[in-house]
Amino acid sequence: MNRLKAIFKKEFKDSIRDRRALMMSMLPALLAPILMTFMFHMLAKNVVSTDELTVQVIGQHNAPDLIGYLKDKDIKFEDYTGMPKLDIQSEKVKLVLEIPDDFSEKYSKSEPAVIYLHSDGSLKKSQAVERRLNKLIQNYGVTIGSMRLMVRGVNPNIARAVLVKNKDYSTDASRAGQILAGLQMIILMAAFFGSAPTAIDTTAGERERKSLEPLLVHPLSSLQILLGKYFTVVSFGLLATIISVTMTAVALDFVSLKSLGVDPKLTINMQLNIVLMLIPMALLAASLQMLTSLFAKSFKEAQSYLGFISFIPMATVFATMIGGAKGASWMYMVPVLGQQQLLSEVLRGEGMNIVNFVIVSGITIVLTLIIVTVLAKLLRSERVVYGG
Repeated sequence: MNRLKAIFKKEFKDSIRDRRALMMSMLPALLAPILMTFMFHMLAKNVVSTDELTVQVIGQHNAPDLIGYLKDKDIKFEDYTGMPKLDIQSEKVKLVLEIPDDFSEKYSKSEPAVIYLHSDGSLKKSQAVERRLNKLIQNYGVTIGSMRLMVRGVNPNIARAVLVKNKDYSTDASRAGQILAGLQMIILMAAFFGSAPTAIDTTAGERERKSLEPLLVHPLSSLQILLGKYFTVVSFGLLATIISVTMTAVALDFVSLKSLGVDPKLTINMQLNIVLMLIPMALLAASLQMLTSLFAKSFKEAQSYLGFISFIPMATVFATMIGGAKGASWMYMVPVLGQQQLLSEVLRGEGMNIVNFVIVSGITIVLTLIIVTVLAKLLRSERVVYGG
């Protein structure tokens, strides 16, 4: 154990000295959750508009009842005399409501009265405003249409052949897990990004610097040397994971997604569960990266290979989010995919299933032990040591 400890200290100090590589490996874990959470915040702000709104209007006097109805819904109006197309494309105004001069005439004759909403559908900030105003005007039209039928002695419900009532059994927590599924990818990839530079440096890097062979000359077994390097790589992967989970929780405390119907927060217990379930995956990530780096012929080649390895968590998230793969019991027998399923459950507020956690963690650790055993044997190979 003392010899193993000495190897660990040596490798850890070497990794700490390379501050630039250390900073670049931890930067994604630090900034990615903040950027992703900010993106969700902006999405909530653009998709749904609930604040008091000011709309530019042409012909406000042509529909006083409609204008009064909209004012009661926190809509303010300003008379507009410019060119809607030019001003909207130049982003001087978001939306222009145009009420034609014949609106009152058609309205009094119970004919469909047309109004125009000028907007640019390609602008995110205009979409929420347009949807909100359009929905309010449609509600106003339905109300007036029902009143006209009632005046004529006709039950308005006759026009409603089918009435749909949604029964949504989702909870705030489950909707939060669905909306924040993108955060799964960031959290899962943290261990891969955090341990990659150290995995390359302790294997392909040392071989390229000709410092691996002198290390093997010491009276140490290849397993002791390998484990000292391996635990160093794992420690940086775990550090990146902890930073990623913590920054995600902090970022969610500073934003509000109530306009999307959710307000997710990561409690201390949820953070601990996430870190606990990701420890086996960090162990696997380190072993895979070291194995790949040992087979690479150079430092740059190892960097290229590990770039692909780091996208394994992304593939699992895409398979479930975009590919439409549904959760099944067999997924918990596949490393990384099983952790992704557990992470999804925790983000939805369902807690961590102990049985599934034991299954996927056990399989992941067994696979890791196999890879570590192979790594220890590879360190005794001249072809690997000399890069032949």
